Amino acid sequence: MNHSKKILVISHEASLSGAPILLLSILKKLTEERAHYKIDVLLIRSGQLYEDFAKISDNKIIVASYYNQSFSFVKRNLKKFQSTFFPKPQTKEEQIREITKRLLQNNYNLVYANTAETLIWTLPFYERKIPTIVAIHELAFGIESAYSVEFIKKNISKVSKIIAGSSSVKENLVQKYGADSEKIEVIHSFVDEKIQIQKSEQILKQELGISKDEVVLGIASSQELRKGTELVPLLVKKISEKTNKDFKFINLGGSSQTGPVKCSKLDAEKLGVSDKIIYIDHNKTANDYINIFDIFILLSREDPFPLVMLTAAKLAKSIVAFEKSGGAEEFLANNNGVLCPYLDLDEMASKIVDLMESRELREAYGNKINTRLQNDFSETKLQESIFSLIDQLI
Repeated sequence: MNHSKKILVISHEASLSGAPILLLSILKKLTEERAHYKIDVLLIRSGQLYEDFAKISDNKIIVASYYNQSFSFVKRNLKKFQSTFFPKPQTKEEQIREITKRLLQNNYNLVYANTAETLIWTLPFYERKIPTIVAIHELAFGIESAYSVEFIKKNISKVSKIIAGSSSVKENLVQKYGADSEKIEVIHSFVDEKIQIQKSEQILKQELGISKDEVVLGIASSQELRKGTELVPLLVKKISEKTNKDFKFINLGGSSQTGPVKCSKLDAEKLGVSDKIIYIDHNKTANDYINIFDIFILLSREDPFPLVMLTAAKLAKSIVAFEKSGGAEEFLANNNGVLCPYLDLDEMASKIVDLMESRELREAYGNKINTRLQNDFSETKLQESIFSLIDQLI
């Protein structure tokens, strides 16, 4: 066996969000099952998972940009990194050319890049005939937040293979940007076979002041327009008007110091529903909170195949989402969950109230989606699909 195979992994960041968490899970398993592959990791931005990625990498992680300088390791190494990679002010394209020029000297056998944002970093390797895989999780909003439509159309097929995180992602790439469908393989996102829970349901509810008689609704999401998180106070208001049943709505994600959360709290106060909503900052124990939800809600306008949705399914939670929102429609189809007309909060509130008032209905949906997850979206099966693709190209 050749022990010199080297893989460069590129991640857009190391944040506590779906794409980096999924990538980390893949890399941990890859290093266990394919020990002959040597892995270097390039982070475009750092984040809370930096140290976790550092344990995976055979060589030091290169942080190519510094959007968050609150991390001590960035402060310690900032001058050193800047002098090494950015000796003078450069454009983004110049930085990429400079860094990839040096990385090309490492003679990688394959480049695996995570998210559409990393596409531009893979182009120099593809031009040198090095196999490249780009795992794309984004739909139109996410893709066009990173690049112009013209850039995507020009470069989207300059890869060896694209892993699309859902069928809706593949369809969008082909129809909107003219991607080569023969280069795209749909491999859905997945969650770990074992969900880690740190605190019991009883203890966490006590800490949050939630009584045993209250139904717990919730979202787990970054706080942004694409995710529809500004709709929470409006939805809670409509639910309150449709039922007398006691409930709490957990808004998990973001930070209480940021504009979206502050604005949401302001709306909740003016709508008279502040007492119904519990705001929890983004943290490493999100599973604990999803575990106490009776109903998991996705308010996303666009979401390819969110990991939190899969976590909710793993925990057998009934799931409510919008139609035309991406992966949720694909996952919840055939009555495996509750789909509501796009951005129709009144209809969504009515459907949620139906679930709130029937434990049996909630459990039925939870059991159905859990079975679908186990049958069609097994971690082992999907990971092996990725590993086989890597083996073929390398």
